[in-house]
Amino acid sequence: FRVLPGYVAQFGIASDPVLNKEWIFCEKNCKALPDEVRTQKNSKGTLSFASKGKNTRQTQVFINLSNNDGPPNFLDSQGFVPFGRVTKGMDTVVSKLNSEYGLKETLSGGLTGSVSQGKAAYFGVEYLNALFPNLSYIKAAKII
Repeated sequence: FRVLPGYVAQFGIASDPVLNKEWIFCEKNCKALPDEVRTQKNSKGTLSFASKGKNTRQTQVFINLSNNDGPPNFLDSQGFVPFGRVTKGMDTVVSKLNSEYGLKETLSGGLTGSVSQGKAAYFGVEYLNALFPNLSYIKAAKII
């Protein structure tokens, strides 16, 4: 749902709001994946779960578009643990993801033109299609 050039491409909010209610909009006992031990750095091409802190990984994942283990982003020290790697298509597919809906700051300090994670999760594909017609989508993925 957002690409921040030179940093990350983040995705993982389901287009179906019903699925998001199980993972994101749950009152209590939300589904979450426990943290894993780090075995590799957040280097270019690795995939890591986004999180809100210890043992809060849910459905959102990002691809590191550069080496983010140290300065200026320090993702390793923030607890982001890579679990996979893009093995094919980093330069031909991932680098072509649409970045026009990444974070954009206004002069007043707010954000504009960005996908609202809350609205995307609550309204699903209806919200995304209406406001972000050029958004890149993952149509299929496989675990190898």
